[in-house]
Amino acid sequence: MPREAGWGAITAVLKGLSASELVALVRDLYEVSPENRQFLRGRLLPSAADLEEYRSRVMDAVFPDPLSRKQVRVGEAERLIRHYRISTGDATGVVDLMLALVEAGTEQAVDLGYGNGAYFASLKRVLRSVVDALPSLQESVRLSVVRRLQQVAKKAESTGWGYEDSVREIIVPATSPRPVRRSPPRAPSS
Repeated sequence: MPREAGWGAITAVLKGLSASELVALVRDLYEVSPENRQFLRGRLLPSAADLEEYRSRVMDAVFPDPLSRKQVRVGEAERLIRHYRISTGDATGVVDLMLALVEAGTEQAVDLGYGNGAYFASLKRVLRSVVDALPSLQESVRLSVVRRLQQVAKKAESTGWGYEDSVREIIVPATSPRPVRRSPPRAPSS
């Protein structure tokens, strides 16, 4: 069986294409699948509507309408978030999507009693990623994320599987106000 050509071989061919040939190639990729269209729009024409569409799809994957008989697909939600990150490079949007995943999963666990060890392990892993990203966010965004994390912690109080304790262990150190270090009082000068 012949070995598949790697990225290096593809790059060499791409470098030999004219601008119009490259545009035609990208057009063909655009037409091949809805996922490619979404990727190209995210990369070349980013908009707030893209983030909303991804958020809706992530939430539907994690907490589908119970009457729809759709399966819970946390892996699909994580794939969508990776896709959004690669196509847009929007770190703030990625954090928003990860937090939406955790919020929807926690909501589902509370409302429907849904969950098992693997499900909660996935939610905790994504939650840690949100907390790890906090220092890189702008202060106004960080404050909004912290409020949402605190709401997740409050909501998680009604869950089982040790999820509440894990959420508290992950969130509280990251969202608690840091004590202000004060200098010791100075001795009066004589």
